[in-house]
Amino acid sequence: MPPTADTGFDAAVVDHENHTVALVQVKGEPFRGTPGLPGQLAKAAGRADFILTIDPAQIRVYRHADSALDGPVVQLDTPQVLRHYDPEFPRGRVFEAYLLTLVEAWLRDLAYHWKTDNPPGSEQLRAAGLLERIEGGTTQPLGV
Repeated sequence: MPPTADTGFDAAVVDHENHTVALVQVKGEPFRGTPGLPGQLAKAAGRADFILTIDPAQIRVYRHADSALDGPVVQLDTPQVLRHYDPEFPRGRVFEAYLLTLVEAWLRDLAYHWKTDNPPGSEQLRAAGLLERIEGGTTQPLGV
């Protein structure tokens, strides 16, 4: 069962047995310096093996290892990834709700290959150990 919305995350990625694998936070503006979640990331580390922080510029993946968060273990260019789901991304201001919609489409493509056999970032996520964990899973919104 995914955590509730009070965690500050926008979505949970669950595996095919509905176990939370990753928590996702999106921001409509680029993070300045280190993503603003250090304490929150540490608290969430016990709830999920991976944390994804996504802004219009970067997708960052952190992995829970040895009672701490490691990473980012993967960094991807957000526009390069999400243009597969909206060829004009980003066209102007990016709203968090729309960014989350595109991120969920990407994550579901990784899980089910509904759009492509090799979704963007597949190899990097496979190397980090996330891809095989989400295959057959889905996303669940956590927002209010």
